[in-house]
Amino acid sequence: MGLYVNHGSKGWTELRVHGVSGTPPESSLGHPRVARVAGDARAGFYRREWEARRVSEDTKKFRREAYSWGGLTSGNNRRALWLLLLPFMLLNLAFFTDRDHQASDPTGHVLFRTVIQRLLAISLTGTYVLGAISASVDLVGWQCGNAALGRPAGAKDCAGGAGWLQWLHYDWLDSPGRHLTVTAVVPIALIALLWYLGNKTWRVAEAQPVSQSKGAPDVRTPLEDRRMWNGRGPVRRLRALHIAGAFAITTVFILAPLVDPTRRGLNALTDSNGWEAGTAFFRSLCLVVALVLLAFVIVMVALPGTAKRIRPSDQDRVSSERDLYGFLPWGAFVLVVGAGVAASWGSKGGEKSAVNQLPWEVAWIHVLFIAQAAMLVLLFVSQLLSTYLGCAPATASAFRDLPRQPWGGFVLTGVALLSWALAGALASGLMMRTAEILGAPTDAWHVDNAKEQAQLIVPDAYFWAGTAASLLIGIAIVIAVISWLAQRSAARCRFARDVDTVYGPTITSGDPRRRQEIATSWALGQLIERRGQRGLGIFVLVAAAVVVAGIIAFGIDSRPVTDQKWLVLLSNLVLSAGFLGFLWAGRQAYKSPRFRRTVGILWDIGTFWPRETHPLAPPCYAERTIPDLLERLEYLTADPGLLARKGHVILSCHSQGSVIGAALVLQTTTEADRCVRLLTYGCPLTHLFVRFFPAYFNARSLERVGTLLAGVPDAEADRWPWRNLYRLSDPIGSWILAPAQLPQAGKLVDPVPPPVDRQLLDPPGFARQPGDACYPATSAHSNYFADPAFDDTVRAFCKGTIP
Repeated sequence: MGLYVNHGSKGWTELRVHGVSGTPPESSLGHPRVARVAGDARAGFYRREWEARRVSEDTKKFRREAYSWGGLTSGNNRRALWLLLLPFMLLNLAFFTDRDHQASDPTGHVLFRTVIQRLLAISLTGTYVLGAISASVDLVGWQCGNAALGRPAGAKDCAGGAGWLQWLHYDWLDSPGRHLTVTAVVPIALIALLWYLGNKTWRVAEAQPVSQSKGAPDVRTPLEDRRMWNGRGPVRRLRALHIAGAFAITTVFILAPLVDPTRRGLNALTDSNGWEAGTAFFRSLCLVVALVLLAFVIVMVALPGTAKRIRPSDQDRVSSERDLYGFLPWGAFVLVVGAGVAASWGSKGGEKSAVNQLPWEVAWIHVLFIAQAAMLVLLFVSQLLSTYLGCAPATASAFRDLPRQPWGGFVLTGVALLSWALAGALASGLMMRTAEILGAPTDAWHVDNAKEQAQLIVPDAYFWAGTAASLLIGIAIVIAVISWLAQRSAARCRFARDVDTVYGPTITSGDPRRRQEIATSWALGQLIERRGQRGLGIFVLVAAAVVVAGIIAFGIDSRPVTDQKWLVLLSNLVLSAGFLGFLWAGRQAYKSPRFRRTVGILWDIGTFWPRETHPLAPPCYAERTIPDLLERLEYLTADPGLLARKGHVILSCHSQGSVIGAALVLQTTTEADRCVRLLTYGCPLTHLFVRFFPAYFNARSLERVGTLLAGVPDAEADRWPWRNLYRLSDPIGSWILAPAQLPQAGKLVDPVPPPVDRQLLDPPGFARQPGDACYPATSAHSNYFADPAFDDTVRAFCKGTIP
């Protein structure tokens, strides 16, 4: 006899959506056996399996279902490598922090900032590619290759003549052109990996079809517009441009060192002698085509129409992808292969060059650095002008407690600055670490071939970037420690008094250690809101000051940093430790649920948003979860006709799932909304999203969620079928509309009367229970199902006592 699974859709369905920890469906449903009823292994809908129908708790009137989307973000340890794409993710995140985004077409200054951010995104791709080229093509192929060929005089073998570099001495690789071609495999492999990951994740996320709106959509807030999740075309086009541009940069640095004379840069291409028949002509032609392709990529990325999102339609679903963007990356790949053939064709190509450092490299790095700094300045000025020339939207009186955007409203510029600094730190760290492995990193002013180790020239900009990054890492650690200690000290005063108030001073006075333990858990639960955001703001301000001071000092004289060898060594060690720390954190985030709950929220906040500016960032899971849930919700609430009973859904959302739930309600049709009740717990909506993404989560959008659920325009908050449960010990979840009063110990939370927010007591008791040697556990962000208020709220929804 087979197991029984309730497949009904009428009556009430509690649809649970988990949060950042990638909770398995068995845990979400609190049942040992589950069966998938829709979706796939990455994101599927599950219901409980029972031995027989007569013992099933899922009935015609009520059933429980879980949507498990953890496969979109959680996985094996290889996903930790996605942390190396953190700068790309931060730049996408910065786009959505812009306060001026509207539901309608963007205004002029928003469009200007969008173009700047997309240009900054393509420049970050260039930073990654140049970092790989510097570490492989420059250090190994050019500098170590020249030493292997006996140029310059007295040069030492790299890595002490290690066996893994013996190929530099092979007779059939006896020219700089062939050395460059072989070492170009590293940046080509990096680009191919980014291409593969971007295409694979695109097929899982953005390529998921988005349901069309029935009739003319009533779009009042940005999250109501279904074009936001319709990224199939725009992300594909941007990805093609980024990959083509990356291949074009690689082509340039395979061929540019072979232009004679190399010191003349682009002027060498105007010399007719450099276009002699044969291989030189082919090399010069490939180089010109690569430069033209790179210019074309930059122009196309800057055009607003390239990445413009449209509302889903039948034509959009079946549109052909065999266009210019489909062939562009492959054409660029053929070009880089042709460049390798041209560079290798003739063993004597480029042999007469005696330049120690890879030609064109320093100039390109400096130009890229200046361009990125200029774009950040433009973002800041644009925000400054819109702040002073525009006017802030009025906040509804019912939402007077909602927080404002931190950092003076310049979150967009601040996050973009962090992404730029992190990308530069990764590139400089890779270059410095490689130089240390191969020999001794030095600048062009201090080359001494008399030393025992091979002297490898590193661009001055990398020395300065590494030093600045090391300084900022130290500052970040100091700020984090101070914030943590300051919040713990708060437990001794304010939160200790709260413990006395809730549990009773006569009880708490008998066990001061237990009193302090609870107060500390409450204080650390408020760490992100009270100290964390302020500390991050201080760090961004310090980072901006360090960057500006560094640019000025570098422009005056670059040698103060490169002259200090101990500073170079320290920076190298710090950057190496930071890189290893990234990999460890990524591994722990997907291995340890507890670590993921405390740290992974930052990652899942970033990947909630579509890949609007950088198409090679980690994938946006909401591009898949929103269409999935939208389709399922409309199925469960579909009108079966006059003789059948219509289905109702309790959308039960934990942590990041509550953000998905709020966005989902804004996407549903009016008919579906009236059949939906919303229960959120551990919800970071106001805690994080209202603060940092005010254009998408604000008083108007929260009110819109409530009125859509109520099915009555302009319904007051006390009529909203929405309840939010939170705890003081929860570091992620918080209130939504206004703080609720902390309940007294032993008193149950009544879900029926308004308002929306309900604060739960955690732990539920102060003293040990009879027969139990342990104190009641503190649940913090997890196990909301165990609190009696949860089931009471679900029953109140089903009975209709909550409107």
